[in-house]
Amino acid sequence: MEDIRFNGQLNFEIKDPGFLQVQRNAMYRYPFKNGKPAYSFIFVQKGEMLYHFLSSKKKILIEKNTCLFIPKNLPYEATYLQDSTQIELLTFDVKNDDFLANFSMPIPLKNPELILLFSSISPQNRHSPLFLSAKIYELLHYLDTTANSLPKKYQKLLPALLELKQQYFKNEKISYYAQLCSMSESNFRKLFKEYTGTSPITYRNLIRVSAVQSLLNTGEINVSEAAYLVGFNNMAFFYQTYHKHQGK
Repeated sequence: MEDIRFNGQLNFEIKDPGFLQVQRNAMYRYPFKNGKPAYSFIFVQKGEMLYHFLSSKKKILIEKNTCLFIPKNLPYEATYLQDSTQIELLTFDVKNDDFLANFSMPIPLKNPELILLFSSISPQNRHSPLFLSAKIYELLHYLDTTANSLPKKYQKLLPALLELKQQYFKNEKISYYAQLCSMSESNFRKLFKEYTGTSPITYRNLIRVSAVQSLLNTGEINVSEAAYLVGFNNMAFFYQTYHKHQGK
């Protein structure tokens, strides 16, 4: 039997966990000119949010059932884009910032597990520091697992890679992904090609082709419907791309 009890230890500790639920109408803006004095996981339960990070001029759209990690002391402005937009925030600080020093930029997260995690926070347990700390540790584990799948040299690509994997159906320009990573477009293209072996658009098309195949395997949808759902608006281009990348 393998004994894994003492193979490692955490080098940080959650402090001051908090929970807040907020609902606002469209175009309500709230600036945090000096950032928040705590780290935040913000989950959009309903509607859409736009986050504008003032120092980098980066803008991140967060849709329903999507979570955004925001480091503390990072200036930004939050805008509610739809009426009755509702968000939930888990805020916290840590004792010893070494672990979170690797996460100095906002990172969007989208995963069915996150929906279940936030739905487990109820009026009965949202005032329990122990319960909230447990949820924050879960989120940090997810964040760490996601980030550590990348070699250190390519860590700055993480926001773009997450966006491409989670929002592959959007036809964003390369400049958009470069901005997410706070990089110039030329440097972003070069580093992305070095890491993935291909361009951001080709990488996105590979994800789309895989998504089309998954949709077709359900037997509930035809080819043109599947192509449209994953972001292909031109069937001729879709067939060309599908035959080029099928099996990769």
